[in-house]
Parts: sequence; structure tokens; C-alpha cells
Amino acid sequence: MRREELFREIGLIDENLIAAAEHSEIKERKGISKKWAVLVACLILYVSTSTVLLATEYIKKQNAEPYIRYLLAEEMELLPPTPYDAGKFLQALKSDNHEHIYIAINRLVECFNDQKLREKALKEIRPLLKNDHQKIADAAAFAIDILSETYQSPYIIKLADESVIFTLFNNYSDYGSQNVIWRIKDNVLERYFSFSTPSMYIKQMIPSPNQQLVAIVTNSNKSEFLQVMDVEEGMTSPELVESARVKYGAQKQLDTWIRTDHENYSYANNIVWKDNDTLEFEGSLAYQNTEIIENVTVVYQFSKKAMEVKELRSPIN
Repeated sequence: MRREELFREIGLIDENLIAAAEHSEIKERKGISKKWAVLVACLILYVSTSTVLLATEYIKKQNAEPYIRYLLAEEMELLPPTPYDAGKFLQALKSDNHEHIYIAINRLVECFNDQKLREKALKEIRPLLKNDHQKIADAAAFAIDILSETYQSPYIIKLADESVIFTLFNNYSDYGSQNVIWRIKDNVLERYFSFSTPSMYIKQMIPSPNQQLVAIVTNSNKSEFLQVMDVEEGMTSPELVESARVKYGAQKQLDTWIRTDHENYSYANNIVWKDNDTLEFEGSLAYQNTEIIENVTVVYQFSKKAMEVKELRSPIN
């Protein structure tokens, strides 16, 4: 395609300017002043230079790293939706679509239990460690860490029972990672747990000091949620942010209506394990549709299902 055709296609050439230039050439042949011809020539040169710069920026944007706000189940299948098909994802690694490559890298971790497919996936993913797009290179590094069983990534949580848990699509969105916890125990990968709506992303996983419990922060684009999980025993606590909101609201005689969509418009910060059984965090709790925000400290003891919520005192200067 000629340059003018390319620029016309992306809307960067003004047809009126081209017509004016052509019209000026006719007049020049009829004896129009040289000054006018020079002026038109300069104008055409300026427009041509500007279009080149704009076209360059356009092409840069087309090649930018993929930005994904939320991954739908059908998008992760890359179509057509079939039972897990590693071959489809191996083929997608050769695509010109960066989003498809990124999705394929993450989905290929799921072939962990098939030794032959795992070796093939490793071979095909390794060259992507040098990909120009950081998100793709990072995904390749994580997938290789899992498939080669090295387990060195900070996104992998090692538990006391010698199993490991992790998420895929790590921090693919500004809000967090894929809403699925994967587990490898006795060298077998399984889809261990996912959270119900409105939890759309997994933001953080924080193991207890003895690595028997894990505090898991999930979120939507409006709220945050927190649960403590005993992966080995298959037990989980109630959701702690909403529990704290209801408990503190009752203490302060605040309305604590629970929304039908289960959004709480509240947040958990500075989450720390005080010991192997006790979690502490600061909560920003919303009441009356966020008209009232209460800042509190929450202490939760997993074994006793005991919660204490107190007003967060401002530090003394």
C-alpha cells in the first residue's frame, strides 16, 4: 500500500489540502506568481511531515502492551470454546496478537500434569522471556517457573504441607490477578478454589508465619474482601471486611444495610499476622452509601472465629 493510501485509511490526510495543492499547480502553469507556488509547496511539506509523525504514533499505539481490565471466560479460550486443548494455545504463541500470546502462556500452565505437553510448552515459551512486551516476558518467566517445578516466584505461596498455591494472570488488571487459586500437591496441579461475585480479582495472598493459613484479599472495582483459608484442611473463615462493618456498625448504632450485590465499598489495609492464628488489619468501612467512613483496626483469631473491632486512633505527633 502506498504511503498516501495508508495515511488516508487511518484518517491523517486532509483531502482539501491535497486538492488545494493540485489546484495551485494548475494556476502556476497559467502564470501564477512563484511566491504563491512556494507557499503552497511549504504547506504541503508541513502537512506531509505532520502526517508521518502522527502515523508513527498511531503505529506505536497499535503495538503497545495489551491492557486487560477483566478477562471473560470465553476470552481465555481464544475460541472455539472446547475442553482444554494445549495445541490451540501452543499455536497461539505464534500469533501476531499480543493479548492472545499472553493468554496462551498462562493457559499452558494447565498442561502441568502431562509430562510430554509440559516439555513442549517449556520449549515454546522460553523464547518469549526476551519478548519486548514486559507483561508477556513476565508471564513467560512465571509459566516456566511452574512448569519446570523450580517454584522461585514471589507469586507462589509454599505451604506447611509441602503443597504450593498460586494464581495465573498475575496482576493482569489494575485490580489484581485471575480469580482462581491453583494448587500443586504431590506433583499434581488442581484448580483449587475460586471466589463468588462480587470478588472478581485476587489482589494478595499472605501466608501465616508457620505457613498453615493464608489471608487472601479479593476485590471488585468497588470493594475489597478478606478471608483466611486453611488450604490443607479445606476450611475458610467468613468474609472479614463485611463482618467487621456489621459488627462495628452495631457497636456505633450505624445503619448496616447489606446490598443485594454484596458490594461493601470498604477496604482492608496493612494486613499482618500477629501470630500463627491471629490476623490484624486496618479497615476503611463505609456506611449510608459511603456518606460515613469509619477507620478501624480489626483483630481476627481463626481457630476461635473471634473478631475484635476498634476505632483506629490517629497517631500522636
